[in-house]
Amino acid sequence: MEILRKKEFEEDRLFQNFHEMILYHMRQMQQCLTTTGKMFCDHNDEEEMCEKRGRDVVESVILKECVGCRENQKCQFTLADKDRLGQIIEKQGGLSYADLKRCHPCKNGQDFIEEANKIYERELFLRAMRNQMKQLRKIVGEQYIRAGNTLGDFFQGKVSLTADNKKLYEKITKGFAKSQLRLKEIYFYDNPEKGKQIYLYLKKKKGREISTRQAAVLLSSMTMEKMKPLPDQKKMIGNYYEIYGFTPEEKFHVIAGIHTSPMIAGDENGDSFSMGKVREGSFVSMISDGMGTGQEAKKESRKIIEVMEELLGAGINESQSVQLLRSMMILQPEKEKYATLDFFQLDLFAGIGTFFKIGACPCLLKRKNDVEIIQVDTIPVNLLLHTEKIPIYRKKMESEDILVMLSDGAFDGFSQNGLEMAARYLKEMDVVRPQAIADGLYEQITTNKEFEKRDDMTIMVLGIWDRY
Repeated sequence: MEILRKKEFEEDRLFQNFHEMILYHMRQMQQCLTTTGKMFCDHNDEEEMCEKRGRDVVESVILKECVGCRENQKCQFTLADKDRLGQIIEKQGGLSYADLKRCHPCKNGQDFIEEANKIYERELFLRAMRNQMKQLRKIVGEQYIRAGNTLGDFFQGKVSLTADNKKLYEKITKGFAKSQLRLKEIYFYDNPEKGKQIYLYLKKKKGREISTRQAAVLLSSMTMEKMKPLPDQKKMIGNYYEIYGFTPEEKFHVIAGIHTSPMIAGDENGDSFSMGKVREGSFVSMISDGMGTGQEAKKESRKIIEVMEELLGAGINESQSVQLLRSMMILQPEKEKYATLDFFQLDLFAGIGTFFKIGACPCLLKRKNDVEIIQVDTIPVNLLLHTEKIPIYRKKMESEDILVMLSDGAFDGFSQNGLEMAARYLKEMDVVRPQAIADGLYEQITTNKEFEKRDDMTIMVLGIWDRY
């Protein structure tokens, strides 16, 4: 017994030293990440001081167009003329010949107008580029700060336990004391996306091997929440102390149905869609409607979907993803070609649905026997590049909810009240299988005598259910 007590004492001492060493290095890493993130976020762009305003544009045009003009001596711009023209450019985004004539008579007015609009358009583009670069730096900086905070939160959960975590700490300690596992330490991390994650520093006692799944079942009985082992760790608990992580099981799951149809049979559908888990705990569905129909529209809509899939899959949240998407749209050479985006993301742990729309139409939500038209503020596609913030709407979803997302071709074929018509059809349906709902809605819409097909159609139906 004396030998065992000495062994346990030595293990405790080594563990404490090891814990302090890890904590020190984690704090150093946290400080490094946070400092780097703040440097990105606080970066001051000196080029902002060089931005051309309306008055500066007028000065530039005068230097180019008026200096060599024969009428230069007779036609002199006053300071008041320059100020008025500058204000008009800023307010309207350009000049017309009538604007110039009201402020100042000029025989070569058309050349003056063309050059002023050309310079100001270039300046708007450069200004947008600078703003997007500033936003990109901020996004990168926030990712560094977030990583630093995650490290700090993990060890803060051990150093200063909350009241709830203290009770749970004691409950887990007592529960494992009666099991075939020896528990040395417990760490809590409240993951904002996945809920409370629990890390146990443990080993098995003498006897048969015990799997991490068995440990998860034991832990679930104490947390009153279904837990599962984290992936990419040992499946069996050995004879030596190691850290094993556990996370809550996803509470919700989604079953989807889809029906798509091109405007002209045999052509390619210009709509693109995506649905599925982009990462653990997050289900995303998207519909993008390209401008027009056919192959060219498909190319533009597919590009939007693929970019969003890559960004979300990399762990970037929805608001930052759409900001990055906007930055990429600024750089594309053909500014007149756009695609809409209808976005829905479900937190499979908490059941919170996130919506945002760029030029997209409303959704339909069937809950029990009622149908709600979800009207979310949408940004017109042509104004996306000039919008600072995309409106995001969140709603608590419930088990057995049916969410219907549609491209505008599904109801633009009606002369009026197309969306209300689709909502009525949905309410009258007595089926719950998402694919049957999608097919049924398509059939009822397209067979209506008042419907005339004018665009590609996509109907996506999501059924949300509890796992446990």
